[in-house]
Amino acid sequence: MSNIDGQFSFRGAARAQGYVEEDTAAVSAKDIPRVPQKVDNADNAEVSTSEQRLAEFQTREPDPEESKASEPPPVVSEPATAPGAPVAPQGIPSVDLRDGRRETAEKASHGWRGVMRNMGFNMKPSAAEIRAAELGSARSLIRLSQWQRSVGVLVANPKGGVGKTPLALAIGGCFASIRGGGAVVVEVADDAGALSVRAEGRAPVGVAELLRDVDEIRGAGHLAGYVSQQTSYAAVIGTVGDRAALTGADVHRITHKLDEFYPVRVMDTGNQPSSSAFHGALDFTDVLVIPVLDALDALQGAMQLLRHLHQLGGQAQYLAQNAIVVRTHDGRPEDGEISAYADELIAQAGIRAVYHVPVDRHIAERTTLSYGQLAPATTDAITRLTAGIVAQLNTELRKAQ
Repeated sequence: MSNIDGQFSFRGAARAQGYVEEDTAAVSAKDIPRVPQKVDNADNAEVSTSEQRLAEFQTREPDPEESKASEPPPVVSEPATAPGAPVAPQGIPSVDLRDGRRETAEKASHGWRGVMRNMGFNMKPSAAEIRAAELGSARSLIRLSQWQRSVGVLVANPKGGVGKTPLALAIGGCFASIRGGGAVVVEVADDAGALSVRAEGRAPVGVAELLRDVDEIRGAGHLAGYVSQQTSYAAVIGTVGDRAALTGADVHRITHKLDEFYPVRVMDTGNQPSSSAFHGALDFTDVLVIPVLDALDALQGAMQLLRHLHQLGGQAQYLAQNAIVVRTHDGRPEDGEISAYADELIAQAGIRAVYHVPVDRHIAERTTLSYGQLAPATTDAITRLTAGIVAQLNTELRKAQ
């Protein structure tokens, strides 16, 4: 070897001198000698070569735990799919958030409660946070509930002026605003009512014209020409001008058509529970809602309605036994003794579900009602009421199935 070769020979050349290649088949990993190698680092630490590491892995006794962990998982046979059905690739999970999403209240991040939480203290929720969480649960119940058919809510009290029409509009508006539409408020009174007057917009046609053309309507676009669309996304069908008295058969025909396009139907009634139209509406009612004021005449009307339904028996009696009473307040003076008497009467009637809707200036104006202009306390109360209606719907339809 020349001097140049000696000067620039590769590292390990000295170790390679005298190397004689033998039959590799006769050489095992155990025959590979352990040769330390110096590396250029500060500590000149000794490390093993790649050949040595390979030999260690080849000669090491297997670890039972590692062998067990490395075994493939047992094969679980899947049920056979129908011929022609698409087969999902194994190992790819499906995605379903239908029951996993809930509207909940955010925890306080400001004020002294937020400061304490940020410092790591486990603060109990405040009363406001509890109320917000309850409202979130109520909205989730309204939004996520599903039924296999259209459902009907009947708002009724023979006494006029107790807030039937505003309450029907508010319930329909709550349904539609939370569910993104799909709710219609329809007048089923024997005589013309004030639904179209209190609703937003002025449709050129209404209940009478819908009844006249009901057999010719074939699509949602055609039906939309008979409704007043609300900013809450609810649809309203009232009376425009004068019309003849509705009969039970008329209500049946209108209801059958509306149920083809709207999953939720809220019915605004008149002041005659013995009328044919009212009885026709009862045939398509799942939940009865009775608004009352803390006034003797309003209470008398509610008790009269309940007695009439019990006398009819059957489905009407069942609706009376499971009715929801809404204690409305219109700003007029209320006597404490009458309020206590109202509590007693409602309890004696066997009513278990009672809700309160506070005084609302927008409702008290007795003009066009826009759901978005209701006071926050009012919309909160209507949301709780609507959630109660939905809970009862879920129970009743589950029994029917």
